[in-house]
Amino acid sequence: MTQGLFLCADIGTSSLKVCVFDQSGNILFSTKREYPTLSPAPGYAEQDPGEIFSALAGAVKEAVSSFPGSSFEALSFDTMLHSLLLVDGNFTPLAPLWNWMDTRSFQEVEEFRESYEKERLYELTAAPLHTIYHPSRILWFRKHHGGLWERVSKILSIKDWVLVQLTGELCCDCSTASGTGLLEVQRKAWSRKMCDLLGISPELLPPLVEPDFAAPLMNREFAASTGLPLGIPVVWGGGDGPFANLGEGCFREGEMVVSVGSSGAVRMCALRPVIDPGKRAWCYYLASDIWVGGGAINNGGIVFSWMRDLLREGEVTLDLSRRRPLFLPFLTGERSPYWDPYARGILFGLSFFHTPEALLQAAYESVAFSIRAVFDMLREVMGEPRKVVIGGGFALSENGKRVLCDVLGVPVAVSSYPSSSAKGAFLVALKALGYVRSFEEFPEEFFPTEGQVTPDANAHALYEKLFRLFKRLYEVNAPLFREFAKLGLA
Repeated sequence: MTQGLFLCADIGTSSLKVCVFDQSGNILFSTKREYPTLSPAPGYAEQDPGEIFSALAGAVKEAVSSFPGSSFEALSFDTMLHSLLLVDGNFTPLAPLWNWMDTRSFQEVEEFRESYEKERLYELTAAPLHTIYHPSRILWFRKHHGGLWERVSKILSIKDWVLVQLTGELCCDCSTASGTGLLEVQRKAWSRKMCDLLGISPELLPPLVEPDFAAPLMNREFAASTGLPLGIPVVWGGGDGPFANLGEGCFREGEMVVSVGSSGAVRMCALRPVIDPGKRAWCYYLASDIWVGGGAINNGGIVFSWMRDLLREGEVTLDLSRRRPLFLPFLTGERSPYWDPYARGILFGLSFFHTPEALLQAAYESVAFSIRAVFDMLREVMGEPRKVVIGGGFALSENGKRVLCDVLGVPVAVSSYPSSSAKGAFLVALKALGYVRSFEEFPEEFFPTEGQVTPDANAHALYEKLFRLFKRLYEVNAPLFREFAKLGLA
């Protein structure tokens, strides 16, 4: 294995993190730079790509200054999925970057639904019809900013744009592309049918490459300002969700990662694209012909944080016998498995006698029930997982890992890694530079965990009853959420 160091940049929703890895996968240094998401109108979630690039330069400079510049063998990337950036022929952004939280194209989702169903587009793209994907967003731009649309030369993700600034090479890796809703997963190619239905040329989309594609750093200003040498390999990498599976060592068929931070996701690997007959699961590409089937929830740790801030209370000790309500936690709508932007929160069974601790416990349990709904969906589509690893800030809290394990009802290994997506970028960089030919060559010690948690039988039995009620509450109220949305109060 190599003796050099690797810079790995994780382009996140609220911050950019740069980690320095040694040859054994240990993080020797980590730093991050935050940037805002602006919402100038309801449903908007916009960012300045220039701020993100400046964050990258600042973080890389700090990392490089902590080590001899000649120590580094590569700069590798992972990125938030579902970002959209429209640029002109000089790669100048024509509008702010949209991130995954932008939901302004919800009307276009409804308008496109008939074509989506008739042309069986889910079977092609493995992407449910939703505002996080490119199709409805492209339709929105064409409808509302036709003049701007005429000036569009390329449709990019934030990572595509960053990498063309660094290397001069315009490419999109298949992992990031699989999160756009425009990639035909069986062919690993942009969907001409989708482009035709949207009225766009496939030439607006960048050429596709594998995540281990690399090109030399050619940006002299970036090299001079950061201390990173010109010509160092820049590895394209891929999406942060699939790369988190790789970083946790869960890249074999049937291996699952449950990540719960502010939001949450359940992802399980397969050796072929995953198509859900119910059109609830998505499927994204990892690398080396490994696919990740999964589902994501909007409302993870933000639910507990919201409840805690609202009540001005701190932590809570979980107590199965505590009288408490049942909480539907859909504060920001919901993605998997319901794909319902109209869903909202409900405190069911609320009583005069309930305490702040009761509400806080209900918040913890509600997140676990949302994860369980996705977990059950994946078991139905992909079979029983043979390994489950949990990670993320919420999942690694004492209450979080306890309630997740008891609600899921399976033993879970607890991640010991703070930056699994960045570690995935590091592993792909090793492959890109030829140090390994296959991920199977990585030794087990590359993927340590903090032990295992096993479910409590009594807790799981109670949670089974509560979870069945949780599902029924959503099903009964789903049409009422839409009716309430028309009042403009939520």
